[in-house]
Formats: sequence, C-alpha cells, structure tokens
Amino acid sequence: MTTNDVIDEIFSGVGNLPELAQQAQDWAMGNLWWVAACALLVAVAVSSVQRLMSRSTLSNRTAFEVLPTNGFDPALEDVLRFAKQIARAQRSTSRWALPARGTAMRVRLMSVGGPLTLRVEGPARATTVLRHQGYAQCELRAVTGRESKPERPKIRLGVHNDGTSASTAAA
Repeated sequence: MTTNDVIDEIFSGVGNLPELAQQAQDWAMGNLWWVAACALLVAVAVSSVQRLMSRSTLSNRTAFEVLPTNGFDPALEDVLRFAKQIARAQRSTSRWALPARGTAMRVRLMSVGGPLTLRVEGPARATTVLRHQGYAQCELRAVTGRESKPERPKIRLGVHNDGTSASTAAA
C-alpha cells in the first residue's frame, strides 16, 4: 500500500461522511432513551470520581496560624504579596485531575481566647509554599490535632446569664 492509496481512501471516506452522520443521527433519535441513560450514567460516574478524588485531598490538609505582633501594620504591598503566595500555593497543588474543591485554600480570621489570628489552610501538598509566610512582623505556627477544629459557639436564645429563661409576650 502506497501513500497515494492511503490518501485516496481518506478522501473517499470523507465523501461518505454526510451519509454516516445521517445514519448516526437517525440511530440517536430512534434510541433517544438509551442516549439519555448513557449521558446520565457518564455524568454520575464523573461526579462520583471527582468526589472520591477530592475526599482524600480534603482529609489530608494542613493549617498554619499567622500570629501578629503588637506593632503589626502591614503595607498594601505585604498584603498583596501574601495573597499572591496563597494563589501560588493553590496553583502548585491544582493538577488537572483534582477538582478545585480539594485544592482550595482557606483563610480564616479567628480569635479563640486570645488575640486575633489568621489561619491559612490548604492541602498537604502545599505545605512548603504555605510555610513561607509573607508578613515580616508575624510568627508562623503549625496547627496540629485538636487545635485545628475550633469549637462552635453555643447560642442559647431566651436564656439570661443567671440561668433564668426570658419570656416574650406578643403584643
């Protein structure tokens, strides 16, 4: 078989393309419920694979607290540099196969029984990038174990500080 024969077969196949497209369209319209079922199956499969892939990434996260000193007053450049660092950390962990949910960076402002702290959380693969914090007047501390899950505040409606309940009357 020569190159000319291969090219001639390709051109003859291209000539049959409209007929093949019409046959595929007729089959799809005749079997529409099969096409819909296959599309739904593919969508469910892709969704569950993404969920499984993000579950392992979400379970393996690291957190760092940025503790400011008393004279902490960052310039706009420092804030932008820190934001760029967080964006770079997300880019370093975001591969084409991982969903964005698993590689998301979280920045939390917290105050649990002390001064205001900034907590940066991300996937374990971004630990080296997160470790290089951008503020000069801050201390960086790794958050481990029980400290990584702050307690939820308990809100009680209608109870005074002395334990008696308040009664509300509708006028």
